[in-house]
Amino acid sequence: MTGLIFLVAAIAMMTALAGYRGVAIGLFGVSFVGAVLWFDRHMTDPLSLSL
Repeated sequence: MTGLIFLVAAIAMMTALAGYRGVAIGLFGVSFVGAVLWFDRHMTDPLSLSL
């Protein structure tokens, strides 16, 4: 999932360089929301430590 988020961000950067501003902003938004949801999922998982 992390790789997919980086891939979407990279595609957004390439579309921004190509001049498609609206598409780039949308892709950056999608990658940001995905990163926040992924981070939230892992922050709420209980830590399982084995002793």
